[in-house]
Amino acid sequence: MNSPIFILSTGRTGTQFFEDYINQTSNKALCKHEPRPSWRFKFLSNMYLNNKISGKTITTIYRFSRKSLFNDINSKIYIESSNFIFGCINALNEYYNNIKIIHIIRHPVTYIESHLNHGFWKGHKKIFAKYIPFWLERINIQNHSNPVHILSERWNYVNTQISLYRETNKYTLVKFEDLFSENRKLASETLNGVRKFCSLNPVDITVNLKWLEKPKNYSRNKFIMDEKDKNYIYKNNKSIMLSFNYLK
Repeated sequence: MNSPIFILSTGRTGTQFFEDYINQTSNKALCKHEPRPSWRFKFLSNMYLNNKISGKTITTIYRFSRKSLFNDINSKIYIESSNFIFGCINALNEYYNNIKIIHIIRHPVTYIESHLNHGFWKGHKKIFAKYIPFWLERINIQNHSNPVHILSERWNYVNTQISLYRETNKYTLVKFEDLFSENRKLASETLNGVRKFCSLNPVDITVNLKWLEKPKNYSRNKFIMDEKDKNYIYKNNKSIMLSFNYLK
């Protein structure tokens, strides 16, 4: 099997879409979205980045958890879409050669709105975020009762970490806004750019647009952010937003 290709993000960036799309438009690759046990790597990423576990432990757990899956892949390209594993790549680099990283970035305001619409601060997710160690990233924040502030700092932290992989891995950046753009040509070209990065042949624009019209795991609620919280996001993420051309 070739070294894995990872699609990484903060979550709420449309990455679930890639599993069906790639598997049904190419016989050269197999794509899995958050293969089980997926939640385990949420904790492992945060523990590894805080020096609580070794890279060897990460690699051992990853290989064991994917063993049966990899036995069935044969010579196919393996693509894994998961926001949980964002912190584990340096550890996996010690075992796999030439890991490729696809970094999906989304504007922090719409990312936070989507995450809150999807229940980040409700039920067990709220309890886990507040009380379960390493469920949430170790971020520096004053107001731990405001989920917008928490997700703003998380957006910065996770995307900064993924961006660092451009120094160690083959890396490409894809904007959520380009991938799901109303500009049909741009959306298809962005998707074919992902295919090219994965060594897959491009497909016709009509095929790509048909797939892009099928959103996965989208939010049905409607959280409306106030201007004060928006100002917080722009103020505290100015540098990284500039680097991603979200600010001029």
